[in-house]
Amino acid sequence: MPLHCESNRIGQHDDGTPFEQFRLRNSAGMQVDILDYGATLQAMRIPDRETGTSINLILGFADPTQYLGPHPYFGALVGRYANRIGGANFELDGQTFQIPPNEGQNALHGGPKGLSFQRFKGSLFEEADRVGVSLTHLSPDGDMGFPGDLEVTVHYSLDEDDRLTIDYEAQSSKPTVISLTNHAYFNLRGSGDVRDHQLECAAGHYLVLDEASIPTGTIASVDNTPYDFQAPATLRSREQIPGEQLKRAGGHDVALVLDRTPSASPQATVTETHSGRCLEVFTDQPSLQIYTGIGLDGTLNDHEGRPIEAFGGLALEAQQFPDAPHHGHFPSTRLDPGERYRQHTCYRLTF
Repeated sequence: MPLHCESNRIGQHDDGTPFEQFRLRNSAGMQVDILDYGATLQAMRIPDRETGTSINLILGFADPTQYLGPHPYFGALVGRYANRIGGANFELDGQTFQIPPNEGQNALHGGPKGLSFQRFKGSLFEEADRVGVSLTHLSPDGDMGFPGDLEVTVHYSLDEDDRLTIDYEAQSSKPTVISLTNHAYFNLRGSGDVRDHQLECAAGHYLVLDEASIPTGTIASVDNTPYDFQAPATLRSREQIPGEQLKRAGGHDVALVLDRTPSASPQATVTETHSGRCLEVFTDQPSLQIYTGIGLDGTLNDHEGRPIEAFGGLALEAQQFPDAPHHGHFPSTRLDPGERYRQHTCYRLTF
């Protein structure tokens, strides 16, 4: 089957409007499902080369309506500010803005009702070399404490080279801060412990965190730490290297500082040796958050009805630095009226 896209009504939102799922497919059998709620990447399916059956490579629910309730950001667009903002506040032009805290005294992923839990309006598009869906949402001035009417658009597209590309755009009516990403949890085997996945990442430094997982401002070398993936290594093998930050977190949950500017080479590559599957990550963002699903506790079930346990998925979140508004030497996340925020990330699969 050639490139194909379609939309399906799978229920309704609280206001009675249709709850939509958008499906993208290519001729190799790769299928991507996206929901209008949270602009959520619900599934990334490929044919298993041994059995021919479809296998889903990201964590999530079989029933799309479960995404309308609380969940750990499965596949969701994250914002207005991805990751953490210390003290749940930031200052712009002498004015302090307060975000409702949702992780102790801090704000995580834009607050308790961030973009991950908002409805987007979607429209399909077809081009000669790709198919996709564009999803748009208007976050009003003061939403979760952030200033400015923020119009956000995310474009998901799939091509015949098995690349899922995510392009983000945003404009604000007032000066604000912004960092968007996607929070898919990948498992290239389909299930099991992702710590046996092999990771290579062009990142010679990482952000040092305090006890509340907020950056201290120090950008440290990854040499001789659990965060050194400059050469391919399994996540499990790197856990064996002593490190206080990793010990506090209970596993990998770290912002790696990317060395490589956008190029023909990926910034990160994940390999699952048993299946031979490989995922390459290309991005124009300065950091990649590596998170092994430490907080997953088995209380939720996946597409196949299996409990989703800790280390069941690997998030690869391309983003701006967490807590950047509090650190002048971090790349700026300010967005002014008349400017356009853009973010580009591509996941390329080999299967």
